[in-house]
Amino acid sequence: MFSTFNVQIQELSVNDLFVFTSFTTSNCYIVTPSLSDGISYVIDLPPDLDPVLDYIKKENLSIGGALLTHGHFDHALGMSSFDGSIYIDLNDEQLARNPEEQLKSFMGLNLDSITYQGELNEVKDINSDELVVHSNPGHTKGSSSFEFPSLGIVFTGDFIFKDGIGRTDLLTGDTNEMIHSINNVFTGFHDDYILYPGHGDKDTVKSIKNNNILVREYLND
Repeated sequence: MFSTFNVQIQELSVNDLFVFTSFTTSNCYIVTPSLSDGISYVIDLPPDLDPVLDYIKKENLSIGGALLTHGHFDHALGMSSFDGSIYIDLNDEQLARNPEEQLKSFMGLNLDSITYQGELNEVKDINSDELVVHSNPGHTKGSSSFEFPSLGIVFTGDFIFKDGIGRTDLLTGDTNEMIHSINNVFTGFHDDYILYPGHGDKDTVKSIKNNNILVREYLND
């Protein structure tokens, strides 16, 4: 069986962010906005979610829901293990609910139906002063980023990485939409924000704007 999450803890000034990295290399975050009265959110639900759930139970966290950056299996296959509200841009609903084709394409696996039957909520309908939801299609049609202004951080999923951008040759991906999102969403993130991607390490938005070759290539393209 695959190994479980390697737990990494990234400390903010008030210890409001915890990071878990899955065997799929995808990151799962637990964030507690500073004005949320102790309500935490889970960002993405990778496979093999047990260590994350154990951590939530151990720390007695109050979870307001899971926010999915997009519907690819390495960010959503843990939905069936999560007992709480799940929010996603519903343009990615079918990707999230039906991962079989993705698993066959990525890993050569032919699996029986593992369709997710639970409720999925539109992430843009969340009413919170702590959270700004950005739609940034390109990697998938429903790719989203989640900005927490009070903490100065943004979660981008597979939209923007420290040293790259998300692929656009996968299901519902589109290069033109990615270019548009980079120029109209990413450029609006505050330079001093810390960007936490779906894979790999964090970095400041300013550093990524200056040093990420693919981002620089597509800016104003």
